[in-house]
Amino acid sequence: MTHYEILIPGNYFCDLIFTGFPDFPALGSEVYTQNLTITVGGVLNTVIALRRLGIEVGWLGQIGNDMFSRFVLDLIEKEGVDISLLTQVDAPFQRVTVAVSYPQDRAFITYVDPALSPVEMAFDSLQDIRFGHLHFTGFQLEEHTLEVIKVTRGRGIKVSMDCQDRPMTLETPGVRDILTHLDMFMPNAKEAMRLAECDSVGAAAEVLRLLVPLLVIKDGGNGASAWQGESHWHEPALNVTPVDTTGAGDVFNAGFLTAYLKGQEMRECLRWGNICGGLSTLGSGGTSTAPHREQVAAILADGYEGN
Repeated sequence: MTHYEILIPGNYFCDLIFTGFPDFPALGSEVYTQNLTITVGGVLNTVIALRRLGIEVGWLGQIGNDMFSRFVLDLIEKEGVDISLLTQVDAPFQRVTVAVSYPQDRAFITYVDPALSPVEMAFDSLQDIRFGHLHFTGFQLEEHTLEVIKVTRGRGIKVSMDCQDRPMTLETPGVRDILTHLDMFMPNAKEAMRLAECDSVGAAAEVLRLLVPLLVIKDGGNGASAWQGESHWHEPALNVTPVDTTGAGDVFNAGFLTAYLKGQEMRECLRWGNICGGLSTLGSGGTSTAPHREQVAAILADGYEGN
């Protein structure tokens, strides 16, 4: 049985990313863009980025027989992603996002067919898979979330969770309980401020760091920070001019977790995250320019200073 360094449950997205807009499209009008990229998204931003960094990653998901599923399957096989945990169904299973992307921000339109949630997938499969770390790419506010986290940590396995764009705060029932049972929470600055109902990253961090053992906040061009107990670290962002920020946070997570799983100290973990997230913004979608391990090592060897 394969032992995965990290297990990531969740279903694919196929991203259609439009960039190079003269103006934001308005109802009743047509806008031509300069570029269109079709690529994978969602959990696969992190899965593929981890794979490129040399991590043995297990993707627990589902795929169908529709054109989007076939495109995704072909791409991940070319990337060398292990598909032995993938459930393939003989029916359409469409999960599509259209991204209207500007260099510093983006908007999304999404369609998904009904599917098991990442927590349900993990709940049904935990005992059958050998892995060393469990990562959720979005906040999982569900019935079995706490049970999955407790069972996993009871096996001596750490659990990390991103936030993503969720309409919730710390006052939403269940949110505090989940945070206090995680090993690591990885929101971006906007998500952290909304969750803690604060108007600055620092104020949000002061609230959130009391709930979770390791808090990591991604802040785009301002770099990234981590809090653990009374300790605080900050590392500046990689000095790049973004083309598209879609999926950059997911790729940051892959870089950070790669260094973390290898036992690196916290500043090094943040640098790995910033380099990976920064390089991913140089192309359309999270994975098109997500780096391989050698690229990260070369930047670090040259003396990483960031912005």
